[in-house]
Amino acid sequence: MDDLLAGFGAWQMWLLLGLNDIRQRYKRSRFGQFWITLSTGIFVAGIGIVYAYLFNHPVDEYIPYLSVNIVFWTLVAGILTDSTTVFTQAGHYLGQQALPKTAFVMRVLVRQLLVLAHNVVIIVLVYLAFGVALPATAAFVLPALVVLLLAAFLAAITIGLLCTRFRDLPQIIQSLLQVAFFLTPIMWRVEQLGDKAHYIVGYNPFAIFLMLVVEPLHGKWPSWDLYGRAFVIIAIMALVAAPLFARFRARIVYWL
Repeated sequence: MDDLLAGFGAWQMWLLLGLNDIRQRYKRSRFGQFWITLSTGIFVAGIGIVYAYLFNHPVDEYIPYLSVNIVFWTLVAGILTDSTTVFTQAGHYLGQQALPKTAFVMRVLVRQLLVLAHNVVIIVLVYLAFGVALPATAAFVLPALVVLLLAAFLAAITIGLLCTRFRDLPQIIQSLLQVAFFLTPIMWRVEQLGDKAHYIVGYNPFAIFLMLVVEPLHGKWPSWDLYGRAFVIIAIMALVAAPLFARFRARIVYWL
């Protein structure tokens, strides 16, 4: 708890570190940080047209659907991927002075929220291009995003600890994310699975948190059942992350 409070208290540090990470990634680039937007936009345009014809959906309906899903999946996948190196990346800081470990978890969240802010431009442009009106349910994206970030924070602590100790885990997590991409309703709709959707989507944590955020932008009111499942998963994650972090946080420096 001391580490958690100190980490949140050091907001200037993790905010500046997150901003600097994005600046350094695109340093000396002509387009700079808008390469994030450009690369995601090219992916949505290319995949959107192909899969619209593949699934026999109208392009003007499918691309807005896909753009929203890809943008928020990029947030989820980005946080989990960055979590594998959250402490090893901060090794030169942690090796010099005693700093709250949770501050570097917040650094990951800030970095990926900045990526999200760049990618939201794609949703705006796609909606304008295809004449899609912003639904009244769109306001529910904000509370859903808070719930998603809470789960991401707990996941980042657990993944960061385990990946610092076991250096083969990052490759395993990368492979699991690739599988999760196809098992989550990103490029396909839940209705396409029919009665079997419950087994693939209902017990898939990636699908639960993604649907929680994207469904309001698809014009659907948030389901209390979906929120209930999300909070059950968060409670389980907290029961794993809290004792694990309390037990091994002091050993992180020795594992770097």
